[in-house]
Amino acid sequence: MNLFLIVRGKYLVVLIVGASGGIGQALAENYAGAGHRVIGTFYNTTPQGLSEKIELTLMDPTSETSVQSTLSKIHSLDLVINCVGFLSSDDGLPEKTIRKFEPHGLEESIRINTLPTLLIAKHAQRLLRQSRQSVFATISAKVGSIGDNQLGGWYSYRISKAALNMVLKTLSIEWSKSTPNCCVAALHPGTVSTKLSAPFVSEGTKHSVLSASQSAACMSKIVNNLRPLDTGRFWSWNGEEICW
Repeated sequence: MNLFLIVRGKYLVVLIVGASGGIGQALAENYAGAGHRVIGTFYNTTPQGLSEKIELTLMDPTSETSVQSTLSKIHSLDLVINCVGFLSSDDGLPEKTIRKFEPHGLEESIRINTLPTLLIAKHAQRLLRQSRQSVFATISAKVGSIGDNQLGGWYSYRISKAALNMVLKTLSIEWSKSTPNCCVAALHPGTVSTKLSAPFVSEGTKHSVLSASQSAACMSKIVNNLRPLDTGRFWSWNGEEICW
């Protein structure tokens, strides 16, 4: 049964963390366009051109003080999607070999790719518990799957996303008892045409790249049909389940 039809009988309250990024903006627009109340957070970059229906708020997703302050001002919540992510910095591209590994790269990846989900879950639980049926999801990546890893490389990014996946799996086990109305999910958005992926898309692979709006439409379709019994699973944008 579609989530829209059973939560409060009408509309959802949706929190998009990282609404300034390509995927975050597209998801925010998708849910706002469907008539739901959408709260979008941003930190380093102010979103441009978003619908006036979307309520924007400043939040540092890596700061517990900031996350707690923001969520304390929200009175109800049915859906959370964390879209915050980090792939590379000006210091260099993802490490293709262990010889290129630098500790600060892993620390930065963990801080941005893993930590926010822990903080958001900690302070959003009370709100999600109040909903008749809720979803807590984070944008992960297929390269974070240990079982699917056939190519190696990209140490810091893979490690931080694998750690994120463990957070979500562990959270789903705890919440199945303490917040049984909530489905916890990891989402792989596919290769999306954003600033994050641009340096890694070659001419030969452009045909398989999704636009942010295409990816958002596919992931929202998955999310909208998740039920509590689906908790603790890892979904690809095309509806296929990914092994942890």
